[in-house]
Amino acid sequence: MVREAVTNVVRHSDAGRCEITVTATADRVRLTVTDDGTTPPASPAGTGLTGLTERLTTAGGTLTATPTPPTGFTVTAELPVG
Repeated sequence: MVREAVTNVVRHSDAGRCEITVTATADRVRLTVTDDGTTPPASPAGTGLTGLTERLTTAGGTLTATPTPPTGFTVTAELPVG
């Protein structure tokens, strides 16, 4: 997830800053990548974030990718622990 999200920041966002955060509870782990660049266009099916969403879903997790106004983008992945 880190590699895909950071690759998107480098290739598509024109960001000046990228922040990676990892948090965990007893039940779930969350990884968030946030940038301050321009919001990328919607990706067609079968691209990086779509494939990552499919893999996380198979493992019982989720992925959200949303614009972060006024500029930027945030990708968050959550997976169950264990």
